[in-house]
Amino acid sequence: MKPQIKVLNTVLQRLKTLNEPCFGKLFGIFTNNNLLILGLHLENDEGLNLNYSFPAEIDYCGIFEAYSEPFDQQTILKKCNNVEVTDNPIFLSVRLTIQNDIQCNLICNNQIHSTNYTTVDKQEVYSKFVHARLRGEFQLNCEQTEESIRASFADLRKLIASGMMAFTIAKLNVILVTNDSEMNGIIGINDDPAFGDICQEANTEGPQRKTKTNQLDIIDVSIMKKMSKDGEAKNHSPVVVLDKKKLSLLKIPIKIDFLALIHKETKLSKVYDVMLESAIKNLRLYESTLQEFIKDNNIIENSLNIPETLHFFPKDCNHFLTRIVFRQPEEKLKKSRESLHDILVLSKSTPMFRSANQYQFLIKPNGPLTNVHQGLKPTSNNGKLALVKGNYEYYHYCQNNMDDSGWGCAYRSLQTLASWFKLQGYTNTSVPTYNDIQKCLVQIGDKPSSFVGSRQWIGSTEVNFVLNSLLGVTSKILYVSSGEEMASKGPELVSHFETHGSPVMIGGGVLAHTILGVDYNQQTGDLKFLILDPHYTGSEDLNTIQSKGWCGWKGCDFWDKTAYYNMCLPQVPREV
Repeated sequence: MKPQIKVLNTVLQRLKTLNEPCFGKLFGIFTNNNLLILGLHLENDEGLNLNYSFPAEIDYCGIFEAYSEPFDQQTILKKCNNVEVTDNPIFLSVRLTIQNDIQCNLICNNQIHSTNYTTVDKQEVYSKFVHARLRGEFQLNCEQTEESIRASFADLRKLIASGMMAFTIAKLNVILVTNDSEMNGIIGINDDPAFGDICQEANTEGPQRKTKTNQLDIIDVSIMKKMSKDGEAKNHSPVVVLDKKKLSLLKIPIKIDFLALIHKETKLSKVYDVMLESAIKNLRLYESTLQEFIKDNNIIENSLNIPETLHFFPKDCNHFLTRIVFRQPEEKLKKSRESLHDILVLSKSTPMFRSANQYQFLIKPNGPLTNVHQGLKPTSNNGKLALVKGNYEYYHYCQNNMDDSGWGCAYRSLQTLASWFKLQGYTNTSVPTYNDIQKCLVQIGDKPSSFVGSRQWIGSTEVNFVLNSLLGVTSKILYVSSGEEMASKGPELVSHFETHGSPVMIGGGVLAHTILGVDYNQQTGDLKFLILDPHYTGSEDLNTIQSKGWCGWKGCDFWDKTAYYNMCLPQVPREV
């Protein structure tokens, strides 16, 4: 039976941006006679292969070609021969036109057949799946040679596939073992529930993992080695061979940290094999990264730094991508990031693969709320809507048990702006504290030393200074002589949010606020402002914040007609 083809909308959106002939791979997952295409990457001259960076269960399932002249069928069929997970690979043909017409094809009996497909979005996909995050640790001890590293990783993969591994699900007394043991490989539960059900139970044991920025179900799984195995053969006495020679040793911990995408209807007894695939795929990614790093760098014995595993969930991809990164000069890291943007057909206008862009699995229990404007009712202004892009944290009075009511509103607005730059990956610098802000203004000569520890106000000018000094962010300052003049700033604010998308700090009189967006009606001249108010003193209660207007739409009458206002518009660099 031919599978039903579904394609994630972000895959199609990226294919429509292609403007020259090219080939690439498609990645998808098979469930219940459905093939869901979730990702892609271009063929590249640098040899960068992302096969092992997609979560387990997402496999190389077909190819795409963008063409201006008719494509060569034999070339397509030859390339599809490398697809191993299905006998019927997918071929998306992209005819380069103004709209980039996309045709879906299925390879059957060495023939290309046109077929239909449906488009799905992120919510539709991840409402049916769970991400399992597998973690554990092994030790790699070998010679620092390509052959020895290859053999050592092969031994690790054999160990994992040997049946000696067990997997535990966090927060539940459940252990998954090989199916040749008791209870279909499940210890701790008498039946064989659907994986989605067991994950729902696990996630109700503690704080919810879901956030407003990424509505994903994620469950933690740990890998362990069984101390004994039924029927295990007795080991013979070791044989020692002495070979005197000079060699370089490699001793590094291999930290398993990988993701798998599992359909919620999958039986728990079937998850063991998925976890094996996840661990083995992680080892292959680790090996390829390690081999490439040693080849490109002059590594002496015991000088290899321990790499970092980073999981990304770029909004223009809507799937996880795992990278293993060694510390390198920024120039090399930037080049690697640029290559990733190119291969994944992503814009280079914003960073997506810096360490600060990595997915945040843990939610700080007492931390600031994120994106509190989401869910607000739209205005009735019927104008052009321009909003903050990306994520930010809501900083307001009295957080962290600090009594700053009456003087700290501009500090809080500054912290919200700084959080936006951190969450977008433009900086690794933490959101500055009051002490950081005051020390910075003293160090640059804007304030006297007595300013540190004081309760003195700051304004948009100081916000500009701090952003530039601590984060390297430049800002544009807009001045208005009265609150009444704010009604004329619609075009400039629309332009800012469309071009840069960063929050805007505004100070006037004795008050400071954050502007998250505008609704500007060009025909009537009416202007509405989406205001985030730092003067809120309550708990992190989203319902109160929205229903009481601490984050909400305001008209031009919100501004004091007798006060002048300065707006600090942070400018966003165009880089990866």
